[in-house]
Amino acid sequence: MASKQLILDFTNLMQYFAITTVFLIITIVLASFGNIFGTIFHYFGDFAFFVLFLYLGYRLTGSICRLSMEGKKTEAWLWTALYFFMAFVVFSDGHGSVPHSENLYEKLLLIPVTALYFLKSVFLPLIFLGVALLHNALMYLICQPCRQEYEQHRSGR
Repeated sequence: MASKQLILDFTNLMQYFAITTVFLIITIVLASFGNIFGTIFHYFGDFAFFVLFLYLGYRLTGSICRLSMEGKKTEAWLWTALYFFMAFVVFSDGHGSVPHSENLYEKLLLIPVTALYFLKSVFLPLIFLGVALLHNALMYLICQPCRQEYEQHRSGR
């Protein structure tokens, strides 16, 4: 019995991951008011979360491709919106009434508080739903050759 498992080419996956990384950096720049390098290289917690979000972005990119090829676009859209919203929340501490966290423990404690603070606004989650929609539409258009290979693999040709 042949396996119907989707196999993504590593080169294609890295191209899609580059798109996710660009959107992540744009989100971090917006969250840190343009001071991305001063934030990431000054605070260890921000650097650790930047590396974590790069890894999660790599995993998310593969999942988005698989979900969009299987026709689960809404699920891919919601995972992407959650990813970018949480990236914004993690890197936006230190702005407004919340002081910047000095270590990883403080950052972990401030993440839920900051997320609840931003969820009170209707517009910020809607902005990230729009960013996720734009990201997934771009991924869907670029993922076209991979999707055609998947359809051929699925039909057994």
